[in-house]
Amino acid sequence: MVIHGGTVSGSMAMSAASVMRSPRLSVAAQARTHESLSLWKNLSMAEKRANPDTLPTRADPTGPCPWCGRVSNFEVTTSVDLSVARTSQMAYADCRVAVLTCHGCKKGTVVVTDNLGQGLMWWPVPGAGILDTQVNEGVASAYDEGMRSLTVGAYRAAAVMFRSALHLFVKDKGSEKAQNERHLKSALKHMKNDGDLHRSLWDWADHLNQLGNEGAHPEDYDDVTEAEATGLGKFVRHLIRHEYEMPAQLLRDQGLLEE
Repeated sequence: MVIHGGTVSGSMAMSAASVMRSPRLSVAAQARTHESLSLWKNLSMAEKRANPDTLPTRADPTGPCPWCGRVSNFEVTTSVDLSVARTSQMAYADCRVAVLTCHGCKKGTVVVTDNLGQGLMWWPVPGAGILDTQVNEGVASAYDEGMRSLTVGAYRAAAVMFRSALHLFVKDKGSEKAQNERHLKSALKHMKNDGDLHRSLWDWADHLNQLGNEGAHPEDYDDVTEAEATGLGKFVRHLIRHEYEMPAQLLRDQGLLEE
């Protein structure tokens, strides 16, 4: 028996519950069946999640599109079980790959999820290839690498690359005094005081834990949580948008930018 889409019919759940109550089952078998029922419940809960701020999955087909960058709804066009886990009572999809098509740009994104519908990997990598061509090459490269790390759960690596993107931004846009600062927060504060960084971006940076506990070397960094790495990535993306992409678009609209 394979659970498709992370849902279980009422009759299937009732059948399993009846089996679990059978006096002929051993304690171990009843425990395994109870575990299966808990899994079904979790799968059902996973499908009810809807968060437009997170990357799209088969269970939650909403969120930012890795191709066009817009928050969109997605249609699941293909779904294949990559592996199936089995117990004595049941079998279920342990890992699944799906193709989700963005309602906006009409392009497909490949998503690999676990047995609870949680995203494990996306292709194309979110953030890769959708930045404006006027974004500093080093900043764009570091941001893209940070997003790749984030999608595979390498949160410390992601934070290191996002910090690297910010260091490169300071080097590209900051004054000599800002560039000579050892710590990012101090450098960004100098840029704010010099008028090279919008006040709202500085206020945001000032509240990011991952800009306040950096060491002299990557190995000195504290552990990084998913929320911290994600928050840092969002900040870098907004900074790129505000400091590179919006000015470039304005110049295009004025006919002053030749590409």
